[in-house]
Amino acid sequence: MKKLLNLILIILFIILSFSISHAITVTATPNPAILGQNVTININATFPFGTPSCWLEINYGDTGTWFDAGFCSSSPCNLTSNHSYNSLGTYTITVRDKSCTGSLPGPPDPATTLITIQPGPINLSVNPSSIKISGGQSKNVNLSYQFNANNLLNTTLSSSKGRFILNSEVIETNSKSLTVNIKKGYGTVSEIVNVPIKVIERVLRQKQNNFIYTRNFADSGSNISLNGSTTFHITTDATADFDINRIELYFENRRAEITIPKNYKGLKAFVDIKFTGSGLLKGYWEVDGRILSYVNQHITYGKTVTLQTPEIPPLPTFEPGTHTVKFVITSPSVDIPLPTMLYFVTTQEVRAPVKIELISPQKSSELDYVSQKFTWERLDGTMIYLIQFFENKDSNPIFSAYTKDAFYNIPDFVLMKIFQPGKTYFWKVIGFDDSNNQVGESNIWDFSFIKTVFVPGQIIIGISRNDFSENFIEEIKRKYGVEVLEFFSLESLNSVMVLLRTDRNIFDKISEIKSESKIILVQPNYIFQTLSEPFRKMQYAFDLMKIEKLHTFFKGRGVKVAVVDTGIDYDHKDLKDRVVYRENFVKGDSYKKEIHGTAVAGVIGASINEFGISGVAPETNIYSLRACEQMGDRYTGRCQSLSIARAMDEAIKKNVNVINMSFGTSFYDSLIASLIEKACESGIYITAPVSKIRDKISFPASHPRVLSVGGIDEKGKLYPSDEVAEKAKFLAPAENIFTTFPNNKHNFLSGTSLSSAYISGLLALYVEKSKNSNHNLPQFKGDICKWEEELFGISLCD
Repeated sequence: MKKLLNLILIILFIILSFSISHAITVTATPNPAILGQNVTININATFPFGTPSCWLEINYGDTGTWFDAGFCSSSPCNLTSNHSYNSLGTYTITVRDKSCTGSLPGPPDPATTLITIQPGPINLSVNPSSIKISGGQSKNVNLSYQFNANNLLNTTLSSSKGRFILNSEVIETNSKSLTVNIKKGYGTVSEIVNVPIKVIERVLRQKQNNFIYTRNFADSGSNISLNGSTTFHITTDATADFDINRIELYFENRRAEITIPKNYKGLKAFVDIKFTGSGLLKGYWEVDGRILSYVNQHITYGKTVTLQTPEIPPLPTFEPGTHTVKFVITSPSVDIPLPTMLYFVTTQEVRAPVKIELISPQKSSELDYVSQKFTWERLDGTMIYLIQFFENKDSNPIFSAYTKDAFYNIPDFVLMKIFQPGKTYFWKVIGFDDSNNQVGESNIWDFSFIKTVFVPGQIIIGISRNDFSENFIEEIKRKYGVEVLEFFSLESLNSVMVLLRTDRNIFDKISEIKSESKIILVQPNYIFQTLSEPFRKMQYAFDLMKIEKLHTFFKGRGVKVAVVDTGIDYDHKDLKDRVVYRENFVKGDSYKKEIHGTAVAGVIGASINEFGISGVAPETNIYSLRACEQMGDRYTGRCQSLSIARAMDEAIKKNVNVINMSFGTSFYDSLIASLIEKACESGIYITAPVSKIRDKISFPASHPRVLSVGGIDEKGKLYPSDEVAEKAKFLAPAENIFTTFPNNKHNFLSGTSLSSAYISGLLALYVEKSKNSNHNLPQFKGDICKWEEELFGISLCD
């Protein structure tokens, strides 16, 4: 009985010892761990009966292999092991005795613990992260998504769709899915994203310029979720990122195929490249798979550039048969198909083309800026003629047209879009037979358009309100065979202006109408041009004029400045608090936000708001009177007498203090002169830039009561020339002026338009100081800073 009791006690002691010692325990640090990270595994083994002599082994759970964990010769026994995991997941770490003599570890044996392996930080970058696009068309964009992890991650991520987001709202989706395989921590995938025009239009309708395109990438187990996005900025064609929109190839016949005889000399291929922005164009001409010549040309914004194959080496014509021509663009990247064209070389040897005799206009003619008829002698065997116009003899054609007749009339819309008054151009004619072979070619003649300053066929007459009646207008129509286009009142002149149209020479018609006693004014509807051009350097004007010092005294608060120009972007952050009134006076058009007016307004009165620039009078009230329209995508604007007259009449009625007119023409405009006199009598300052047009100083700057402004450049030299600037009453910075552009942009412009704007801004400050605008100004003696000191009676210059 006593022996049985002892046995029971021994068994209870053993059980109790095992339960207290826990035998083998295992822990892992850190837990969870990152893929590829070193994990420290701590093992503790207790041997309750005597001294152990025991090997322990470990299985890390990511393979079926057991490894020696260490040798235990005492109790407790502490061992350490290190391991890293190359795959995501949760693993079971197991430790057990391998071979033991003497005392054995108590249970649990084997012992386990769980460890979780996570992916760790993964960086997703999208290239490009920001893109400028034009607001007028859809856009294809190549986006690259790059994944980088600081470990050996191997996984697959997927994105089911892309989303276009505006103000946190999804406005459109791209249903194309993307998949990327990440190996050893790196992966990349690309897509071509089409930005639909409806997305751009919706953004602009909400008066926004930016939106986001984003994708979410995730793995199947939802362990990884990454977002990548690109910001799109809607801008003008000029300031958008450099991008190719369209490529058109053609030969001299304006077609993508031509047949020529063997050994034909002078075959040329042309490419018209439509683009946005500015940048370096890289590419090469290729013939039958062989590179003919390389192209590296920096092109600045102008919408379209035309390139041609070089004189040396020429397109080969010595081998009869069909030949393929390509123009391959290597930079910028192009997401549109590259076209090809063909030329066929016959076995027949080349024949010298017959000379086509040009008739009119005669060589070196000076032509009125109206639609012109170009004629030549008909050539036998010719089925179609190609007339080409050039800016230089050796340049690419700026315009070409086909005709079956031996003449061609330049349409009005081509005249206005392609040709400019005051410039010299060249023209020639090429003849082709019914097989499209060239059979004749003319010499090259030059001609120029006189710098016309009036709208063809339009006449303005002025009638006193007391003499005006519809019966009188009907009598004028009948008597002189004219058409009435419009009429309106000018309150400041107490008169009615009537715009007439005639098919006859307007000066002959004006001579006839002058005999009417009730008509107090008769003149052409003159054309004015704004006076600026683009540049890209650093700003200097504020330092030269000490504007910041002036702002400690005056900022133009409450002063009214009328900007008679193209439309101002009244939503621009630098101008939205300054433009208090806007009106359109361009007939048949609505108010538009345009470059020239916005640039002039920025110089005069851009707000101090920590966004962009500061104007000369940053607290003035600007009246945007749109009398000019922007010429396509050019920086220049075009105005007419009637639109300017209506704008000036409005400025006078609004009791403005300053009228800025940054435009000019070569003719004295009696209607505008009358309004200038009326404005000055009302105590309004009027500024205008000087320029030289057809050997004359431009009007209205030439008017004695206008404050004419010339330019100075960064080095203090007169701008645009000594001869012109010396005719001005004042000089102000004109070159490389950093100012406001539409759509919250800024850019550099040069021109006396900006000089005039600087003086208008200074006058706004002066009106604030003097409380009215009917004071004589101090004489300008060549130094603008010294003149400002005299004007304001304060010390400014160093």
